[in-house]
Amino acid sequence: MLSIYMLFVLCIVAAMCAVGCKRLDKADEGVASEELTEERHSGEGNKVGDYWVVDRPTPNIAEGRNEVKAVVLHHTATDSIEQSLDILTNPDKGVSCHVLIDKDGTRYVLAPPDSITWHAGRSRLNGRENVNRFAIGIEFQGNTVEEPLTEAQIQSAIDYLLPILDEYKITDDNIVTHEQIRANYIKAHPRTKTPKKVDVTPDEHTRFMQALQVRRDASD
Repeated sequence: MLSIYMLFVLCIVAAMCAVGCKRLDKADEGVASEELTEERHSGEGNKVGDYWVVDRPTPNIAEGRNEVKAVVLHHTATDSIEQSLDILTNPDKGVSCHVLIDKDGTRYVLAPPDSITWHAGRSRLNGRENVNRFAIGIEFQGNTVEEPLTEAQIQSAIDYLLPILDEYKITDDNIVTHEQIRANYIKAHPRTKTPKKVDVTPDEHTRFMQALQVRRDASD
């Protein structure tokens, strides 16, 4: 009877040790990931708050001054951050944005808010077309059709946006997705051959807006 009791106790101890080891492994993974991020960005960026900010200017900007009346959320749908940066800074590609946010929250700043970047394409918002001329473009690394935004991406984007929203008095109904402004264009031009595009998904847009409201409430 005693041996059965001792065996039971040993099993419990072993299980507790296994759980503890898993927790330590996860903690070690987190530390290792942060160390790799610091090593990757050392010398090319600065840590602002919880996230790294790296300047990576793009030549793909139009003449004139952005009116900054809206924000358009996109996802890259590329395989890597390096591929996204190459596309967004390549003058032969003809596309760009204001900021690209990696899954670890690193922000690559490609252009200042008052620059006109090329992210919206055929687009319409509030009865106006060529949304590039009055909107900031934010690209999230990844594909929200396949996986959600990371919490780091959302919080880093909010860090970037809060002072801009305040300075330019941008309202929540003007924080939209690429899908929305493209759908508006297609509705206004029903014979167009412009394909529909889910970018970012409605669920992730809702999630982003909820997180933004939480941050605003916390700062009040």
